[in-house]
Amino acid sequence: EDVWTDIFARSGRTYERPKLVLFSGETRSTCGLASAAVGPFYCEQDRKVYLDLSFFQELSSRFGASGDFADAYVIAHEVGHHVQNLLGTFDRVARYRRDNATSVRLELQADCYAGVWGFHAYRDRHMIEPGDFEEGLRAAAAIGDDRLQRMSQGQVSPETFTHGSSRDRAGWLRRGLESGDPNRCDTFGSE
Repeated sequence: EDVWTDIFARSGRTYERPKLVLFSGETRSTCGLASAAVGPFYCEQDRKVYLDLSFFQELSSRFGASGDFADAYVIAHEVGHHVQNLLGTFDRVARYRRDNATSVRLELQADCYAGVWGFHAYRDRHMIEPGDFEEGLRAAAAIGDDRLQRMSQGQVSPETFTHGSSRDRAGWLRRGLESGDPNRCDTFGSE
């Protein structure tokens, strides 16, 4: 939160911290009832980040993405959605058709924002240790739609992606990690 407070302040904005809700099993939000099957999520209506605690164990055991930064990446991704909300991205996107391609662009931008956080957590706050970025990149690749679909149904259907491929997720996270610049996270303007 301190990283985003600083980034917003440098651009003359005020960062409003999201509320954090930890849950196991299921929880109710303004966005509806969510079960552990949903995993962590951000609800733009109540501006809360919902973290399913069992997901972090599953990230390590089922998806093979372990480590502190793998977990931090997931949290930073959800906070990235909050950043999108504060910057008006959700409102701008709502004017257009909200389809799977739009969903993927939103998710990839949140991945990039997670990388921006990682860049500043390393450079400005010295919170990142050797190997941490690699843990995050492995986590991003582990939860790409192509990998999840291959694991669950044995085939990949790109037209049904909601978060992006493993390659794209890791690529956008890397972009944020390397640049530290939220302006480099324009998934809507790049092809």
